[in-house]
Amino acid sequence: MDSISSYMQHDHVVIDAIAGRAVAAAEAHDWGALGRDGAEFLRRLRQHIEAEEKVLFPAFEQRTGMSAGGPSVQMRAEHEQMQPILAQMQAAVAAQDGGGYQHATKALLDILVPHNEKEEQMMYPMLDNAVGEDAQALLADIRKMLV
Repeated sequence: MDSISSYMQHDHVVIDAIAGRAVAAAEAHDWGALGRDGAEFLRRLRQHIEAEEKVLFPAFEQRTGMSAGGPSVQMRAEHEQMQPILAQMQAAVAAQDGGGYQHATKALLDILVPHNEKEEQMMYPMLDNAVGEDAQALLADIRKMLV
């Protein structure tokens, strides 16, 4: 049986691997691979964020009462910081701009790497503790969203 922590951390690993392929394609000017992997990375990351914001964070906030200044508020703020960079990445993919994609990826990673560390070390374990036996039902909802 998966925990929220293990499932979401595994999704980070999958998304990171796709990101690596997209960056390699951008460096190699392999526009077909950049189009495929860049689009897949953006789709998967956006789904991941949506699952957190629509399912996991509300469940955490409901069970802990931490909705005004808790960790989920910080995670949402960081998701917001990522949005313009994701748009830049999408535009770079469409324009077949390998340099622009690499530049935007670096800017994203400056936010995403510490963000993921906070989720993995703090947010997800707190979620596991807060939701208790409801974890499997939440994971079922998450699995439907992360396709």
